[in-house]
Amino acid sequence: MIPKSVGFVQTLSSELRYKTGFSLYIDINSDSSLDTLEKRKAYEEEVGARLPPPYGVLFFFYPSKKIEIILDQNSQKLLDFDRVFFSYIAPLLPEKDEDLTPQRISAFLLNGYSEIADRIADKYNVKLENNFPSSSVDSFVKIILYIMLFILIGLFILVYSFRKKRKS
Repeated sequence: MIPKSVGFVQTLSSELRYKTGFSLYIDINSDSSLDTLEKRKAYEEEVGARLPPPYGVLFFFYPSKKIEIILDQNSQKLLDFDRVFFSYIAPLLPEKDEDLTPQRISAFLLNGYSEIADRIADKYNVKLENNFPSSSVDSFVKIILYIMLFILIGLFILVYSFRKKRKS
């Protein structure tokens, strides 16, 4: 990760821990011996065993290009990994290996980390001041887009009905 991203993660992690008691980490691993699912799971369990609960870890296994999220046993219901992955991490993943630069790695890990932190904070009913703007901005944009879509459909119907009346 790039240094600016590391600073952001440290600040957000400290705020999340202070406000909720929940520790959230990123583990970027470049060990090429973790090339199988079993080896990665064993590593994840080893890391998790050393952390005091409640915790979460966002893993990125660089050589195999795998991403995992683990949570302690009591925190399993705090977030849906698939939704976070497919909505916030996967869209930023590069298609080619040569495009996997430190900037791209920082981008998708930060996006996922930020969303995980927001979801955890929501479950604890706290607001994170040092995080990216929340998805409520996205909701506003979606509402505006839906309004524009309905207006456009209405205009098509209006034009169609006027043309039909003129031909009659």
